[in-house]
Amino acid sequence: MNTRAHGRRVLGGVGIACLLVLAASAGAQQPSKTTAQGVFTEAQAARGQKAYADSCARCHAEDLLGATGPALVGDFFANRFVGSNVQDMVKTIRRSMPQEAPDSLGTPMYVDIVSFILKSNFSPSGSAELPTDAETLQQIVVEKP
Repeated sequence: MNTRAHGRRVLGGVGIACLLVLAASAGAQQPSKTTAQGVFTEAQAARGQKAYADSCARCHAEDLLGATGPALVGDFFANRFVGSNVQDMVKTIRRSMPQEAPDSLGTPMYVDIVSFILKSNFSPSGSAELPTDAETLQQIVVEKP
C-alpha cells in the first residue's frame, strides 16, 4: 500500500472516531425531559402565583396578558421560550426582573414563578417540584402542550 492511501485510511479512521466522540457527547447533553411531562407541582405553581402577584403582575398583569410589560402566555411565550430550556427561562427572568430590582428574588422564587408561568401556558403539573439547580433545569425543554 502506498503512503498516500495509508494516510487517507488513517485520517478516515480518525475522522470517524471524532464523529463518534462528538455524537456520544451530544447524546449525553440531550435534554432528558420536557415541560409536557409534569416538571413542577401544583403547590410550587401556587407559590409561584403568589410571588408573581407580588413582583410581576403590576407590569405583566394578573392574567399574564401584559400591561406595561409583554404577555407571558400565548404566542409571546411560545415564540420566546418554546424550544429553549427551563434554565434559559429562569436566567432571562432573573437577569431582567423585577425591572426595578433585577436578580433580587433568589433562585427558589424565580423557579416558582417559572412553574406558575408554565402552568399558565397549560403545562401539566407532576409529582416533583421543578428543581433549582441550573444543570437540571438546562435538561428540561420548554414544549408547547
